[in-house]
Amino acid sequence: MIRKYADRTDWGRIVDKHFSVMPKKTIGFSGTVTLFEIVKVKEPLYKQYEDKRVCIAADGYKWLQHFPEFAHYTLTSMYDEQNRIVQWFVNICKCQGIGSDGIPWYDDLYINIVILPDGTLYVIHQEKLEEAVRSGELNEGDAELAWKTANQVIDEYRNGSFDLLLMAEKHLQELYED
Repeated sequence: MIRKYADRTDWGRIVDKHFSVMPKKTIGFSGTVTLFEIVKVKEPLYKQYEDKRVCIAADGYKWLQHFPEFAHYTLTSMYDEQNRIVQWFVNICKCQGIGSDGIPWYDDLYINIVILPDGTLYVIHQEKLEEAVRSGELNEGDAELAWKTANQVIDEYRNGSFDLLLMAEKHLQELYED
């Protein structure tokens, strides 16, 4: 299992960044919110989803990551240099927390959900979860938790009750006001 950190200190693509962490407790959300502002990259990062090519990291992009308390996922809302959403990215995780240095982290269960602004949803990296179980890195209980969480997020999204998507833009604005 890979532990990932919200400040992405190991990401070599980034030349310059700003990073902030904010505990947040409001109606509908309790947890931690981070803002990863990409000032300068070595080269932009593009992802391909079927026939859609999406730039997710370039100069001036922002990644707002939510770590909901007690949840087995994080949500990253990715914005371009004009603060337009380019995608939402759900990391399914075994657990999450905050390090002694104040940086949020999560233990990745490999499955991810991508939601594009047009509403298209993709579940990706299932093969990484399967390989982790085969190799003994993760057990069947971890896989069950990953799929249960992924299916719950997908159901909430399809039912219009995945409210964190709606809160993201408001939380981004509040970070700039504080």
